[in-house]
Amino acid sequence: MSTDLQKRLDFAVAAAQASSKITLEYFGQSNLDQSAKHDGTPVTIADRACESDLRERITNAYPQDSILGEEFDRRVGTSDYEWIIDPIDGTISFIQGVPLFGTMLACMRNGFPILGVIVMPCLDETVYAADGLGCWHTIKGNTPTRAQVSNVKKIEESIINTTSMSYFITPTHRRLYEQLDTHAKHTRGWSDCYGWVLLATGRVDAVIEPVLSLWDFAAAIPITTESGGQWTDLAARQSLDSGEMVATNGLLHDAVMELIRKANHAR
Repeated sequence: MSTDLQKRLDFAVAAAQASSKITLEYFGQSNLDQSAKHDGTPVTIADRACESDLRERITNAYPQDSILGEEFDRRVGTSDYEWIIDPIDGTISFIQGVPLFGTMLACMRNGFPILGVIVMPCLDETVYAADGLGCWHTIKGNTPTRAQVSNVKKIEESIINTTSMSYFITPTHRRLYEQLDTHAKHTRGWSDCYGWVLLATGRVDAVIEPVLSLWDFAAAIPITTESGGQWTDLAARQSLDSGEMVATNGLLHDAVMELIRKANHAR
């Protein structure tokens, strides 16, 4: 299993890095072809081009595997494996000319993520991991080094990241954000998948995202775990179905979950 998993991880890193470069061909264009999806979120020609390229690479390398991407219909395969693609996580950043967007690729076996890759093409930065193989970080083509979460133990010394306060849409979510902002040293909104990169490399101490699709966080699960962190949903379950994720350096997880509990019970 480990030999096959290493091959899959090597393939995933190379494929995601190559496909992500397609987004740079469109980044910064003032007349970028874009539209709104049925849920109101934006999609661009770059999203579709990147995902199409990744799908082709996966199909050629692993023709029996299933593929689920954000922009196109699921392809059902015959193996135990399914690839999860988010071609541009952070499309709003991409459209606005902000370089904090990335390409996310995960592979699931029997319905659970076993490897994940996040490529930040503008920053030339990649974080990747697979079960039992560690989490690795490379920037500007340098030799990969082990990625490791921070060792911050106190919530009042922590930096907690989320993409946007606008995703804290319910009264309970709003109370949670207030709890986080009151108790953490800093709260920040470093965008989308970059938050997972920052957590895995020890630059933030927790990431809380209350509204997600599977492609938004599948890759983050092995990356968080293999870098020494811990993840659950807001109900303290390791669930892929709830559409939310709390990821921490592990040392802070209980404290963050206590803030969530307080927000849930406040009136």
